[in-house]
Amino acid sequence: MHGAFERLRTARFAPALPSALAVAQIRSQSGLNFAKARARCGFARGHLLDIVVYVPGGSGGGHEIEAAEELVRLLVGEELFERWVGTVSATPTVRGGPLVVLNPSVEEHAALPLETLPETVLAAITGLKLGLPPLPLPYGEGEDWIAFELEPEPATDYAAQDDLVMCSTRTPELKKSFLHGEPFYSGRFTNSNALFTYLKYETQQNTAREQLAERAALEAVVQRTLTPSDGTIVGLGLGRRYSYIDLAVTDPAFARARLLPALRAAELPRRAWLLYCDSELEREYLPVYSESGEPHWGH
Repeated sequence: MHGAFERLRTARFAPALPSALAVAQIRSQSGLNFAKARARCGFARGHLLDIVVYVPGGSGGGHEIEAAEELVRLLVGEELFERWVGTVSATPTVRGGPLVVLNPSVEEHAALPLETLPETVLAAITGLKLGLPPLPLPYGEGEDWIAFELEPEPATDYAAQDDLVMCSTRTPELKKSFLHGEPFYSGRFTNSNALFTYLKYETQQNTAREQLAERAALEAVVQRTLTPSDGTIVGLGLGRRYSYIDLAVTDPAFARARLLPALRAAELPRRAWLLYCDSELEREYLPVYSESGEPHWGH
């Protein structure tokens, strides 16, 4: 767990480029000139930013969209792009000239010069984070649990939480983003340094009632092990083959030092792991037992 925290915090990304240099680089690579382009951004599902680049005289074709995406990456830098940007689209507009274009769209009218995009993105992120809690309320308090029912396809094994049949969560936007397979970054869902993880274990029970009782017992073990400085439980789930406990963890040492030993003492099923929601850690995991093996990763 400690290594996962460090990998997120010390990851190296290419820095942002000044607007003129970014536009020149894209023109050299693609032959397209975005010098007079404008852009706007707004949050969509999963707290991801959708960015629209308005291109005077543009075509809106695939080549232009790819160039616009790379331009945005250069302008905001790799870290913000990978962790915060959902989609980039290119919208053609009327080429500038001596005549004034009447009644431009509201969206186009709100677009700003490209050189302001980095500060616009940072301002949007800052505003979002001001509205996020440092962590969800202490476990068991409040009435903020949301339930989902899902219909997974039958399979011999399941990656991530692909077999979920039902779940309850205190972070519905986070949960929907993760289940849809969108790029995931813990920092989009809390203004603390919490890392969102989940315990996944192969259930040994045959009925939903037995599976619920098994998970409730393990949930109690996790809750007894957690201290307020460690983090909190944010979700619970039952699947076709596995059961889940979702966690927001703030102490990097918590899992190895206390959680995994407590789970082993409670005789958690042998195929069990602690996995990470973050896309940058999607192949990282902590096995509960040395014989737990590797979780199924899918195709």
